[in-house]
Formats: sequence, C-alpha cells, structure tokens
Amino acid sequence: MNSNDILAQQQAILNQAMQNAQNWQIVYLVVSLAIFIIGAWVIYMFYARLRDIADELRKFRIAYELAEDQKARPAQPKSPPADEDLRSLPKS
Repeated sequence: MNSNDILAQQQAILNQAMQNAQNWQIVYLVVSLAIFIIGAWVIYMFYARLRDIADELRKFRIAYELAEDQKARPAQPKSPPADEDLRSLPKS
C-alpha cells in the first residue's frame, strides 16, 4: 500500500467518526429541545391550574364577604312615610 492510500483510508475513518459525532450531537439537541418544550408545557399547565384555583377562591371570598355584610347590617327600620305618601295611604 502506498502512503496516499493509507492517508485516504485514515481520512475516511476520521470523516466517518466526525459524521457519527455530528449525528449524536443532532440527536442530543433534538432530545434536549423536546425535554425543554415538555417542561415548559408542564409549567404552563401548572400555572393555568393555579390561576383557576385562585379564581375559585376569589369567588368564594366575594360570596363570603357579601354574606357577612348582610349578616352584619342590621335590619333597616321603616322610616315614617313622607307627606306625599300619606295622601296615597288609606285612612285608618
């Protein structure tokens, strides 16, 4: 074998190894990107669920405050009718 054949053979082996390494890097990049996208989706869904829970708690708080306001407010005594109202009321 002459030296050019040996160099060509070594270059072919090196090219094959580099192409193999490049393929592994592409696979690693794709898998990393997929994991990142799935992680972002999980975080987004967790945030959306927390937002839904916060909305429900806000509704409960508003309902509770309204009920407490109605309990705390005493019954309004009837005010005596005004003069205009006295004319329209039946005489007793």
